[in-house]
Amino acid sequence: MITRRHWLATGTAFLALQAPTAAKVAEQLKPSEVRQNLFSTCSVSDQDIWIVGELGRILHTKDAGKTFERIDAGTRSAFVSIACLPAGTVIAAGQHGLMFRSRDGGTTWEKLATGTDRNLLSITFVDAQNGVAVGDYGTILRTQDGGTTWTAVPLPESLSLPEDIAEIIDPGDVLLYEAILLPGGRGWIVGEFGVILTTTDGGATWVAQQSGIDTTLFGLTFIDENHGWAVGLEQVMLRTTDGGATWQKIEVPGISGFVLSLYDVEVVGQNGWAIGDSGFLLRSGDGGATWERVDLPIQLAANWLRGIGLTREGNGFIVGAEGIIMVLQGNQYRELKG
Repeated sequence: MITRRHWLATGTAFLALQAPTAAKVAEQLKPSEVRQNLFSTCSVSDQDIWIVGELGRILHTKDAGKTFERIDAGTRSAFVSIACLPAGTVIAAGQHGLMFRSRDGGTTWEKLATGTDRNLLSITFVDAQNGVAVGDYGTILRTQDGGTTWTAVPLPESLSLPEDIAEIIDPGDVLLYEAILLPGGRGWIVGEFGVILTTTDGGATWVAQQSGIDTTLFGLTFIDENHGWAVGLEQVMLRTTDGGATWQKIEVPGISGFVLSLYDVEVVGQNGWAIGDSGFLLRSGDGGATWERVDLPIQLAANWLRGIGLTREGNGFIVGAEGIIMVLQGNQYRELKG
């Protein structure tokens, strides 16, 4: 049986149509007052961190999570992904092609016209100008001007699905869940049915790689042009040491009696984290070569964990269901309370 998991029930450039508007006065929140499902986080520094989630939630902390501002960008549609760019710029993307940008640290926001009404599930930038967004039904968008205009990029003709799946689903309908770009033009996308795409020209064109699996991949990270990890359904974790030319499956310790999904993965230096359903938390202390399962308190283990955001120093946040926020410092974690 084919299972499709979704977090949300022609080369034309599209221009932003709405002038920047001041956000409403930000509401000050304690961590315990954040109760909505949270999907994505990015870190400007150890202190300056952004989080997005359902109901148009945008949260910003400048004190490493002691307090938060809840910013109202004027929408109640879910933001699924957020990217932190240089010089105080952040861009959030989500349902129905939704995308908002602030270029002044959240004081004003502008709605960007993406040219699609498909759900955007991941947005990533390699620098202040160049980024990629991906989502439903093979959606790939590219920008070279910091998000002001977006160009639709076609799926590669080399993309093929497993034979039994191809009888039911067209390759052009595949859901793409996460993208990453590196300096120098390399990048990758992961999605349904073990799909992995790669680019060598900053996202202008893509080709398919062979993952060796047919289960959905949700999360992706690379530490350089050769070393990367992908995670997905059925606690799958893949690793490559040759830029994705080959991928090897890594056996990870699960929870007895359960086969849980993994939704995101990050590796910085020797420390790595992977997260998923039912408080499924994995930690690596050897640069992602091996992984151990971390037992969480029952109040955390009952909920899914969705997004990881780390600084270059390896510190940051994990976010998840019902307002879960966990602080990461090196190879240690703690839940934000108060």
